[in-house]
Amino acid sequence: MSDIKYDVLDNSKVASFHKRLTVLAALGPFTDAFNEFGASVSLIAVGVLFHLSALMLSIITAGYWIGVAGGAVVGGLLSDKLGRKNLFVYDTIGMAVFALLSAASIDGISFFIFRFFLGAFIGIDYAAAVPLVSEYAPADTRGRLLSMEKVFFMLGTIATVGIGLGFTALYGTYLAWRADFIIAAIPPIVLFLLRRKMPESIRWAVERGDKKTIEKVVQGLRNCGLAPEINLDAITPKGYSTIQSVKTFFSKTYKRQVAYIFWIGAAYALIINLVSVYSSKFLSDLGASSTDSLLGTLTIDVLGTLGVLLTVFTADKIGRRMLGTLGFGLTAIPSLILLIAYVNHFLSIPLVIGMFSLFFFINVGLVGTLQYVPAAEVFPTNLRGLSVGWEKLFEFGLALPSLALYAVLGIEDTFIYETAMCVIAAVVYYFLSLETKQMTLEQIQDRYVGGGEISYASDFDVKKQSELKGPRSFSTELDKDDDGDRINR
Repeated sequence: MSDIKYDVLDNSKVASFHKRLTVLAALGPFTDAFNEFGASVSLIAVGVLFHLSALMLSIITAGYWIGVAGGAVVGGLLSDKLGRKNLFVYDTIGMAVFALLSAASIDGISFFIFRFFLGAFIGIDYAAAVPLVSEYAPADTRGRLLSMEKVFFMLGTIATVGIGLGFTALYGTYLAWRADFIIAAIPPIVLFLLRRKMPESIRWAVERGDKKTIEKVVQGLRNCGLAPEINLDAITPKGYSTIQSVKTFFSKTYKRQVAYIFWIGAAYALIINLVSVYSSKFLSDLGASSTDSLLGTLTIDVLGTLGVLLTVFTADKIGRRMLGTLGFGLTAIPSLILLIAYVNHFLSIPLVIGMFSLFFFINVGLVGTLQYVPAAEVFPTNLRGLSVGWEKLFEFGLALPSLALYAVLGIEDTFIYETAMCVIAAVVYYFLSLETKQMTLEQIQDRYVGGGEISYASDFDVKKQSELKGPRSFSTELDKDDDGDRINR
């Protein structure tokens, strides 16, 4: 007999609770995209207004990414130590405040500082929101729910480019960027009000042995028909050591998981930024006007969003391994076409937009979505926040080096590099990846690690629910109707 059974959560259909939680979590990446790509609207203006050199503009761009990377790692440790909910709620205040302060920047230094801390709070949000969604998602739809984070990220890129174009037309380049950052503060303010109604992760509370939180969360989940069965007498409080957690994370036990999550973030960063950040400049260098470059970028973003939507409906069917392998490998095709076009002197703006759109459709759709899935699955609960932070450290931390690499290589060598890197990334990903589709979080640990300290029961090998006994099986007492009969969930 198991003392902890998450069957109700793992085997449920997607309910309104899951939808609310997923949307509230996904608005974090929406805000990230709005602020990250809002920089494309701002950098031209602040460079002139604050008399900034090209080097300083690059440092400002890097400041945001470094903030996200560092914030995600620190946030991951805090998420595993303090729980998901507190960070999930209160990091939104920092996101809103520093977006507004970015809009009010008076010089390059203040703009850099505000952008850095804005990125840090967004990084913290990733480390809290992604594990929270994963720990409540049904096993057979977890990939789909986590993929919605990327959908909202792409919607954020489209929104910021569209709003940037509108504000530029209305107010001019030198005021539009401030309005863009003011708008970026609205979603976090709304999130602060709505996220407070969401529960703490029941898996985190059980892992930490926090009986008071467990009782509170189970009471709330009971109203949704999602209360797990937990014998409170079997729960014992556990301490948390940050140093020990880091040692465990990098231990031999999880060496493949560490390499796998590293490669997802690193390979993606070393491939995608040619299009995600460099596309407007690339088009400008080919002779496109600033407006045409933004419109081309918008077209590319829309195609990328369609690719993500396709992945939402396939992540739990074809699996993580095939998804990533195809995503990296097929991206070599548009890169190779652009290389051939450049070498043979028929590279054109329409061709670049078309191939960059295909590049985005494949790579962002299939690989970009993986930034939110395996990291929230392959590590146990007490390391899951750090796992998300580990992925973001490389996804964002390697963004600037990749852009610098493009500048050094030049156009032809960049296309050669992209084509080769896509193939290498696909091969390495295939051998490092761990297939987790339609598996519960506990089954993943049992399969790839050998289980944990707590004995979990899964739907595939548990005894019948009627056999559950014990002095205080919390859900057993609560999940009965007025006649005392068991409610069929």
